[in-house]
This record gives sequence, C-alpha cells and structure tokens, in this order.
Amino acid sequence: MDIRVLGCSGGLSDTQGSTCIQIGDYALIDAGTGLSSLSIEAMRKIRYIVLTHSHMDHIAALPLFLSNMFDDVEHRVQVFAQAHTIETLKTNIFNDNIWPDFTLLPTPEAPIVEFIEITPGDTFTLASPEKENAQIHVFAVDHTVPTVGVSVRMQNQHFVFSADTMEGPTLDNALSSLTKLAPIDTFMLECSFTNNKRELAVRTKHMTPAMVANTLSRMPELPKKLWVSHLKPSSGNALVAEVLALARKFENEINVVLLQESSIR
Repeated sequence: MDIRVLGCSGGLSDTQGSTCIQIGDYALIDAGTGLSSLSIEAMRKIRYIVLTHSHMDHIAALPLFLSNMFDDVEHRVQVFAQAHTIETLKTNIFNDNIWPDFTLLPTPEAPIVEFIEITPGDTFTLASPEKENAQIHVFAVDHTVPTVGVSVRMQNQHFVFSADTMEGPTLDNALSSLTKLAPIDTFMLECSFTNNKRELAVRTKHMTPAMVANTLSRMPELPKKLWVSHLKPSSGNALVAEVLALARKFENEINVVLLQESSIR
C-alpha cells in the first residue's frame, strides 16, 4: 500500500497543511492546503479526488489545483463527493464569482473536472495507471455537515480514515462493519480539542483524546496502528500532551502515532 499524508492539521499552521492524503501517485482523499506540497508534475498525475465533506480545510486547495490542469487536458479529474458537498462547491466556489466553473472549461464538452455523486455505503474502484487498483468504501460519520469516512484496501492492507467526526453509534457501527470487511491495519482518527473543551467538541462534532480512547475501547478489534490527526494548532502543547498520554495508555495494545505527516509504503 502506498499512502502518503500530505497534510493533517486541524487549522492554519506554519508547520503543516490541512487535510490531504495521497494514494499512490494518482488519487487524493480531500484537497486541503497539504496538497500544495506536491510539485506541478505530481499534481498532473492525479486522476481522482475523494472529498469527505465541504469544510474549507478539506477543500481549500481544490480550486487552485484544478487551475493547474489546463495544460494537460488529456484527462479530466474525477471528484467523488456527496450531493451536499458537490452542491456547496458549485454554489459557493465554482460560481464564476469566487472561481470559474471548471465543469464547463476549457469547453462544456471536455471539462477538466467531473463531479461524481457518492452516498455512504458505496464501494468503487480507483484504477491505477500502473500499480494495483484501490478499492474504496465510504461510510457515514457524525459531523456538522454530511460527511463520509473512507476505507482504502489495496495490496492486502486496509487503511481507514475517519474524516471529521465525533464519537458515538454512527462511528462505532461503521468501524464494526469495516473490521468484518477486513482487519484494519491503520486507522487515521481525528482529535481536535483538549479534554477540557469537551462541550465545544460536542457542539462542533469533533473529538477529544478521551473520546478517542472511548472509541478504541468499543472497537471489536483494534487496528495495528492509530494515526491521531486534525489537531487544532491553537490548542498547542496541551493537546499534544493529552494525545501522548493516550499513546502511553494503549502502548501494549496498539501503536499510537501523533501524526504530523506519515506514509504507508
């Protein structure tokens, strides 16, 4: 499995970009500012983008990324997203006021981007030009807007990305089903706020370290690795310390990594 985290910050930071995960050299999950770490040459190899939801930190680089595609019109980028995300992008971003409508450019007959609607529970294949295809399964998670998590299976490994979510039955049921599909090798789970901001986490439907621990305790089978991501930079060292304490708590059961950037190869 070839997965690289280009960005996973929960906000604006001088050390890392916001959420963007690269699959091989041909696909992305989300298009946050981490996408800007790719060279133009690498960007032009991207064929597919799976968007988890419409929030800015997950779509911020998409408009500028697509504007780099005009010199390579041999392929169009396929963007997989829920109806709410597609409609939000078309209404608020690709509206010829904020940014051009790239579904009509360079021509309506041959645009550089195609939006493909997905719904939770869908399974589809991202075809690799050279290597093994990626089997994608999207599942519902509980966030403030319609959001999907993403399961990626390739080369006998299983990577699961929670996207933005809070703890509870929706996530628990998804993880139970995914574990039955195939044991989870790496689980990338968000953790945005410190434990003393639980009320804020609940209102914004994000996670705290205590919520992460609760979620792990309810999983029928623990993953081999847990990548903790989406930390809010404004939370500073306090949140880092709580995540490190979480890692120590589970050190005999699971490899917990405080994710800055990482890869599976």
